[in-house]
Amino acid sequence: MNSKQLFIRLKYQYLSIITFSFLIIFNTSYAQNLSSLEKQKRNKQKEIEYTNQLIKQTKKNKKNSYNQLVLLNKQINSRKELISNIEYEVNSIDSKISNNDKNIIALEAKLKALKDEYAKLIYFAYKNHSPYNKLLYIFSAKDFNSAYKRIKYLQQYTQYRQKQAKLIISTRDSIAYLISDLHQKKSQKIELVNDHKNQTIILSNEKQAKTNVLSSLKLKEKELKKKLVEQQIEAQKMQRAIEAIIEEEARKAAERAKIEAELKAKENELKKNKTKKNITSKSNDNEKDNINKSTIKDNKTISKNITYSLTSEDQLISDNFGKNQGKLPWPTERGVITGTYGEHEHPVLKGVKTMNNGITITTSDGSKARVIYDGIVSKVISIPGSNNVVIIRHGDYLSVYKNLTTVFVNSGDKVKAKQTIGTIFTDEDGKTSVDLQIWKGNTKLNPALWLSH
Repeated sequence: MNSKQLFIRLKYQYLSIITFSFLIIFNTSYAQNLSSLEKQKRNKQKEIEYTNQLIKQTKKNKKNSYNQLVLLNKQINSRKELISNIEYEVNSIDSKISNNDKNIIALEAKLKALKDEYAKLIYFAYKNHSPYNKLLYIFSAKDFNSAYKRIKYLQQYTQYRQKQAKLIISTRDSIAYLISDLHQKKSQKIELVNDHKNQTIILSNEKQAKTNVLSSLKLKEKELKKKLVEQQIEAQKMQRAIEAIIEEEARKAAERAKIEAELKAKENELKKNKTKKNITSKSNDNEKDNINKSTIKDNKTISKNITYSLTSEDQLISDNFGKNQGKLPWPTERGVITGTYGEHEHPVLKGVKTMNNGITITTSDGSKARVIYDGIVSKVISIPGSNNVVIIRHGDYLSVYKNLTTVFVNSGDKVKAKQTIGTIFTDEDGKTSVDLQIWKGNTKLNPALWLSH
């Protein structure tokens, strides 16, 4: 083996080490992805379990209700997401098993080649182990430069042989690691496949339960329509009251911005007057004093008119609220979203559409509503025949909490995130739900995008 061949083999050795390092990094990345999938699955399972508890509560009424249908729909959708998650996880594991199989075959072939080569190295070293042979090899060089190169070659050859031995050990360890990981992945796959079968059976049962409830409710179509009309009239009254308050808040905000702009302009004018250097006469000084007094008087008058001034603290709350999209706490300690934002087809009445200006969160009987972020109570609305509504201002943002039977706060109160503000109403069908809306000025936002997942 000459020095060029030795260099090529050393290069191959380093590439092999890099390849193995890449496998370790890939496995770490895969483990993180799998951990994320498992977390999503656990969260979905908790949601399903809680929805199941709520369904059991509705069954206590011993009659099929619209609320039961809504919860079954939520349960079915959550179950489908869980099954989809399991399928994705199974496919990921299949891909990992396939990669492991390929890597094991490649590493075993490499290990065989390394062992064969190492055997040749040992044989060569055995034949030339005598110091006399090494000296003869060195001194037979035609000049000093060639002799030096032969010394370096013998040193590199020894180092190469030692590294080859280490590489054989590391390759063998890599194979053992991949085989162990392979067995683990196959066990995980078996568990997931069994879980998938069980979830599919449960999903089929839930779909059948939904069909039964739907058939029962269709027999009460006239009653449902009448009740829906009554609910819509009541909801529209409440929504008009909410929107009137929000428009008033937006109007005050616009006025506040205008007044603050005027105040700032006057302050800038005052500063400009103060910086003039050519005022020398006493009459000019007196005139300047008069301007200052007039400006101060105007500023005081303007300040009195700012009843809803956005303080630095309010501005900070507003800025932070806007930065926390997808991170805000839920308005209930536990709950599931049973009504999504926007317009939707009625699940029973054909051709009928319902509008939701926020989201509906269904929770357990006796649950409390809580604030999603620090703010000030802007208004508490109570309309005869309807439940209470609390509107909280967070700087430029407003959060609205509908369907509260009792309220623990008053207008002007400062509130903190997760502070309870009232008890959520439970209807005759056993449904306990709170409606959450989020506004920026007079623009409606989808609350589901703001709450933590």
